[in-house]
Amino acid sequence: MPCRDYESDNGYSRADEYKRQCDKLARIACAAMEELVRQGKEDFLVLKNPEVAEWWASHVKADRAEKARIAEQERRERVKKEALDRLTDEEKELLGLKKPAAKKHKKYSPSKETYSIEVEEMDLDEWTKNEVEDISDMLVDLKEQYLKVFEQNDKRWK
Repeated sequence: MPCRDYESDNGYSRADEYKRQCDKLARIACAAMEELVRQGKEDFLVLKNPEVAEWWASHVKADRAEKARIAEQERRERVKKEALDRLTDEEKELLGLKKPAAKKHKKYSPSKETYSIEVEEMDLDEWTKNEVEDISDMLVDLKEQYLKVFEQNDKRWK
């Protein structure tokens, strides 16, 4: 059982330590009650103490609900994963479930090395993407022109 104190989940708990202590005590009490149930002796404690009977009934009900919630969450995650696994990367992109691969563009550099920048396809509209590509191309051309002029000037100064 995922035994814990369900009562202090209401947001009014004063400290995390209080919550941890309550969960610990709930786990201890739950383990003791489960052992009594396993041995068929739970009536010994439940019948003699109405507070224990009330807590145990409430706790068992809450544990069952938590187990059901966890099982449903796991089932939904499994179904979602199986459904996504059947889709191609293109279908995932079209449905907005996956970002397309980043596109690399050449960038101007005053040295002979060429650097690149990444442009996320989803973050840009079509006009902006075209502008970035055009600017990248212009920068590559400028770099080539710069290097030619630099080489010519370098020859003059030698």
